[in-house]
Amino acid sequence: MHLTTFQSGKGDCLLLSNTGNKNRILIDGGMPAAYKQHVAPALGKMRDLNQKIDLVYISHIDQDHIGGVLAMLDHEVEWRVHIHQTKNGNPTHKAPKVPRPPVIDAIWHNAFHEQITKNAGDIENALAAAAPVLAGADLAELREAGLEQSGLATSIREAIQVSRRIGPNQLGIPLNAPSKGKLLMLRDGQKLPSIGGMSVTILGPTESHLRKLRATWNDWLRDNKKVLQAIRDSARSDEKNLTSGDVGRLFLAMRLQAEMFGNPNSVTPPNLASLTLLVEENGPNASGHRSILLTGDARHDQIIDGLTATGRLTNGRFDVDVLKVQHHGSENNVDSDFVDTVIARDYVFCGNGEHENPDLRVVEMMARRRLAVDQSPFKFWFNSSSAVTEKADAIDHMEQVEELVKKMAKSSGGRMTFKFLTSGSSMVVN
Repeated sequence: MHLTTFQSGKGDCLLLSNTGNKNRILIDGGMPAAYKQHVAPALGKMRDLNQKIDLVYISHIDQDHIGGVLAMLDHEVEWRVHIHQTKNGNPTHKAPKVPRPPVIDAIWHNAFHEQITKNAGDIENALAAAAPVLAGADLAELREAGLEQSGLATSIREAIQVSRRIGPNQLGIPLNAPSKGKLLMLRDGQKLPSIGGMSVTILGPTESHLRKLRATWNDWLRDNKKVLQAIRDSARSDEKNLTSGDVGRLFLAMRLQAEMFGNPNSVTPPNLASLTLLVEENGPNASGHRSILLTGDARHDQIIDGLTATGRLTNGRFDVDVLKVQHHGSENNVDSDFVDTVIARDYVFCGNGEHENPDLRVVEMMARRRLAVDQSPFKFWFNSSSAVTEKADAIDHMEQVEELVKKMAKSSGGRMTFKFLTSGSSMVVN
């Protein structure tokens, strides 16, 4: 397997491919601006080479994970509208200025209305479900609503209803196909389809994690009635302001909904149940076995729960080739027990110094514990650096991370190495 990490702002965006580079999984999308600058051009080249993405895996709804995916699918909608225009009497219609994404075979994403069930209606009415906003619109039905006459959405109400549907018709991309469109979670005896020889095991969320999430949402609903009402009022205002035939304004309203939905400072409660995956190639006992643990923003105890439930721990230990360090190396999501339990060859940190992530204490603790519990060599990878981040406080923090990592590596006797992304848009973890 091959892993590419992109500059993704303060978020996550990675591309995993199998041996031979014939099948690919896009892991989250990072922040929207970072996606447009660093990820979109790379995916556009994939389209030019007739390469597709077999699966887009969205770990959870926070903007620094979902925002880039929203931008990607919005770009695809723009391109489909352009193609429809040029084929139906408007040959001078200008092509979008953004690269067209590659074909996407499937999306795995747990929309929050599926995660919550109780009181979901209150939230859904205010924000719209995440997965339909992702797609922007079911283009086939959008055409039925208005594109046949003018190439534009003439019925705002119908268009918004279309944008809120969850199912396999969004841009023709199946959603959560292994669970028939329902919630993806750890279930006994669950078997998932292989992706080009890459097997996938869902480690979380578990039902226990979801119960805690529902309780958190209920608390949030009680404490934020005014916030919900303000969002409802804003959405109604957007709908009234949309003029018949104005696709740009329609998509703007969808983006505003999505951004509000994905902004952790506005609506996202803490401790979301991240969709956590273990991806393996060639089987655990086969020659050339490779593995990567994809954690989203899951907490350390949630990941250990999943490894335990799936029988992956051997004598209290789990060995993996690549660990995508959870929640950008936040101190709230990593503890010493986790580091002692999950032993990786390569540790991938996503984060550009904003919110002081990767956390200095976590980086130091992970390095020290790894050196203490296992004698094999290992490497820390960072998808950013002081050279490529932009905000002054983030630059200062990344300089501190760099200084600490260099110091730890120097004292490791050659067992610890590292790499920071100091130029360009991506690097390959090998």
